[in-house]
Amino acid sequence: MTKYLINLDLHGGDFAPKSVLEGALIAQTKNSSINFNLHCDIPTYEKFKPTFSELFANSQWIESQNFISPDMKPSDALKKDNRNSSMSNAILNLKENKNQISISAGNTGAMMAYSTVYLRTIDNISRPAIASLFPSENHPVCFLDLGANAECNSENLLDFAVMGSTYYKVLFPQMDTKVALLNIGSEELKGNNLIQETHELMKNDKRINYHGFIEANEITSTNNHVIVTDGFSGNIALKTAEGVSKFITGSLKQSLTTSSFSKFLSFLLKKNFKNFKNLIDPRNYNGGMFIGVNGIVIKSHGNADSHAFANAIDFGVRCIDFDLLNEIKKNVSR
Repeated sequence: MTKYLINLDLHGGDFAPKSVLEGALIAQTKNSSINFNLHCDIPTYEKFKPTFSELFANSQWIESQNFISPDMKPSDALKKDNRNSSMSNAILNLKENKNQISISAGNTGAMMAYSTVYLRTIDNISRPAIASLFPSENHPVCFLDLGANAECNSENLLDFAVMGSTYYKVLFPQMDTKVALLNIGSEELKGNNLIQETHELMKNDKRINYHGFIEANEITSTNNHVIVTDGFSGNIALKTAEGVSKFITGSLKQSLTTSSFSKFLSFLLKKNFKNFKNLIDPRNYNGGMFIGVNGIVIKSHGNADSHAFANAIDFGVRCIDFDLLNEIKKNVSR
């Protein structure tokens, strides 16, 4: 049986360390083969060890001197004083053991800085991207970049397409993976110079099954499996989708509790509403992979609760099971 060793940054995220530790317990209860390196400072260890005594007893605690704040610049995170932070240590552990996984819900820029400095990018990739799955009517959709690169060139976007296509083929081998490029229209002449240049590159690259442009309103109904864009547009799309999801579920819940009849109706349809909520709940798709770095580094949403964080851990396990890193290396080297 495969054993999984996962490095957790206990300081990363809006609800850390409680959400991280609770998520770790959920994941370990489901899969006893999961083991953890828990990275945090002494005060955090002393405060939370009594409450999570079983988890700490079954894990290795690795002391850190400090932690990375959400607003710290990547350049500051790389300074000597912060090289022994919980996030830094969690990612540095991967340098000697590529079979491990590192997960944090902390500062994205600092995570990317540590990942590229400690682990480097894989051969033939100049910039990593953040890739994650989106819910969709027909199947999950791999979306990248979700915020690692605000500005990209056409070669970067082609690299994202190749890596995203490999990511999807490995996780869903039964699918005939189709790739699309996010644009402001589906017509051939739509888009700026970057989009047009990337479009030409993708049309002529045999490593991907390219199907042209896609508009933002088609993301949740597309027959494509991978959607490529720069990190600026991708992050806006991600945050918009999360906000709309919360608005819909919140408004629906409020509407169904305004009268005795609506409460009765919601009781009768409880199972249907639960299935609907699960379909659009962003927590079920938590875990963005830093695709392109030489290790499995996973960025959890900063506002992830324990349920969402457990899903990020489960995604990391799937990455190891499918040997995702080596499959990406093979495809980008062609």
